[in-house]
Amino acid sequence: MPRMNILNTVEREAFESPPVFNSVQRKQYFDFPTELRRLAGELRAPTHQLGFLLSAGYFKAAKSFFPPSAFHRRDLEYVARQLELEDSRFDFSDYNPRTRQLHEVTIRTFYGFRVFDPEARRLLLKEIAGMVRAQLKPKLMLWLCVDALVREKIEVPSYTRLTELILGAINRRKQELATIIEHTLDQDARELLNGLLTQEPIEGGTAPGKTSAYKLTLIKRLSESTRPSKVKERVADLDLVGGLYHQLSPALQTLALNPEGIQYYAHSVIKSEIFQVTRRNDPDRYLHVIAFIAHQYFRIQDNLIDVLLTSLRSFQNGALRKHKEQCYARREQRNESLKALVGYLDQGLLGTLMTIGAITEDGALSDAEKVTCIRTLLAEQETQRLLQKNQVAMLKEALVSELSEDDYYRILESKSVWIQNRVGPILKALTFQGDPGARKLLDAIEHFKEKEGAIDKTAPVTFLDPTEVAAVNKDSKFHVSLYKALLFLHVQSAIKSGGLNLEHSYKYRPLDDYLIDRARWQRDKQQLIERAGLEAFVDPRKVLDELDEALHHQYLTTNGNITQGKNPHIKFGKNGGFTIATPKQEENDAEPLQHFFPERSYVPLLEILSTVNRYTRYVDELQHWQQRYHHRRPSEPTIFAGVIGIGCMIGLRKMMRISHPINEAELEHTVNWHFSVDGLQAASDRVLQLTSRFELPNLSRCSPDRLHTSSDGQKFEVRADSLNANYSYKYFGKG
Repeated sequence: MPRMNILNTVEREAFESPPVFNSVQRKQYFDFPTELRRLAGELRAPTHQLGFLLSAGYFKAAKSFFPPSAFHRRDLEYVARQLELEDSRFDFSDYNPRTRQLHEVTIRTFYGFRVFDPEARRLLLKEIAGMVRAQLKPKLMLWLCVDALVREKIEVPSYTRLTELILGAINRRKQELATIIEHTLDQDARELLNGLLTQEPIEGGTAPGKTSAYKLTLIKRLSESTRPSKVKERVADLDLVGGLYHQLSPALQTLALNPEGIQYYAHSVIKSEIFQVTRRNDPDRYLHVIAFIAHQYFRIQDNLIDVLLTSLRSFQNGALRKHKEQCYARREQRNESLKALVGYLDQGLLGTLMTIGAITEDGALSDAEKVTCIRTLLAEQETQRLLQKNQVAMLKEALVSELSEDDYYRILESKSVWIQNRVGPILKALTFQGDPGARKLLDAIEHFKEKEGAIDKTAPVTFLDPTEVAAVNKDSKFHVSLYKALLFLHVQSAIKSGGLNLEHSYKYRPLDDYLIDRARWQRDKQQLIERAGLEAFVDPRKVLDELDEALHHQYLTTNGNITQGKNPHIKFGKNGGFTIATPKQEENDAEPLQHFFPERSYVPLLEILSTVNRYTRYVDELQHWQQRYHHRRPSEPTIFAGVIGIGCMIGLRKMMRISHPINEAELEHTVNWHFSVDGLQAASDRVLQLTSRFELPNLSRCSPDRLHTSSDGQKFEVRADSLNANYSYKYFGKG
């Protein structure tokens, strides 16, 4: 009996028993090739023939062998009819183990598989070691082991053997980390870690109602506010945690924990109470706290970058909105000037010219009298001419001003203090690294940090565009506020494009850090490609040629249908253009579906959750966060209560009060330890897999091999500060 039950009783029985087929699957797996039928026909005893073919069908499906006592009756009768055996009662007592083993060798060889031998064991242990380092859940590791064995064409061993291998790898990894801790941590580091588990006195001494908090608890909290005071608090936390991180960096480098491992141990600390952390043995406790410090160091930096990007997005949007409003106001003023000018040209200038023309054509006047009349007329129009001159000057000034960017830069400069209070401390606290193209920007950031933000005209401007340089040095004056605003905006663009990144981060590391390292790629390239099933894409030229050929044939087919008049939806115009009409959907009469649904006007949510779980078993995906969890699983009603309490925004305490059989401690424990993002996504995937097998959703598919959806989101009011929420004036005002 293994010391850790990866699968529950039902799942284990299903793993160790032949698969249960429906009628379609039975036809699929018991449709034997001619060669296999010939091998079965060479056997003399009917029970041997029957056992041979049943074992072959089950092996084809499960890649494993099962004892005759586990054969399903329906499968037995189905194969017996193929063999034209009339007796429905079969006795496998003469199907001795030695004969069975010989048959298994034949079946294994026929399908190209090999037995689970020591070489296969070493291969599987290597796979499991990688999974253990990634801190995968044992159940997922078990199924990935099965996939790896099938991929390598190795017979799947028993559940007990797989469980022992997985548990042994977990224990070895745990012992390996404990040994590293014992040999790496000096006494100063141990005292430092123990100090985090001591209580920090609260201001006010021992006054009534005042309790001291643990240092570890104080650095668990992480605000998502963009207010300057909260930003400065997180910068101070980063300085504190960064000091701890650098003191413990030798141990971290020796442990060589990947991001998944750091998050695994750190979340165990976050989810645990202090007493649960302190009662661990020394190496295990130190390992968890070290991982927690590294996790917080990465997490705070990610949080500060999120604040930087969010604040700069608001800053930039506000500046653009204000600039647009000014442009609209100036456009209205320009239109008024144009109206006045056109009116003068129409009534004043044209009327004056027509009068002058009439005077020059008047034969009753002498030339001297004509000149006198024209001079008198022009003198009367002098005032309007001056007014028109002023209007032309104003209109010209408005057009020139509208085409310049000076107003936008003035807005950035006027709002610069707002963004400096939020982004300035972050830029001083973080250490950026970047590609060669970001060298000029990195120099500007370093100068900003060296001067503690108090920069002057000596600040580097080579990262700015020429128009930005001109705006910063306008009127022979260095505009410091505008320079800082432009610096922040360039930092924002570089982070988004990947030009700037962080070394200690989850979200903003260099792109190469997320990829398979070059040495492993060169060493295991072929194996990695085969595991990913990408053999067909190794030669890009071949792939592109095949796609080009398919596209060309599709063009020929489409154009042929048009020229032959087979496409009634396309129409050509006189100018050579064309229009495509959407075919009208034919109305069809359908009977109402009301009688298929319950007569009640509502269905309880608990009944919905329970019914869906009965067919999907999504609760099995909500596993305990820790790998070695030996306590009993929470009851299904407790899981349903947690889902309803959080999903319907009722809250756990109120949910506990209105759910009498539910224990408050059990509910909180379930949500804290079993509700993780990965688990909830896996549970949702099970529900989606079930719905994809229904007939009704597939009726609207245009193509059976393509999935397209029309998805919409739901908006919720977030009352606390959140970097993942934006203001929605349409729904919640400023909520």
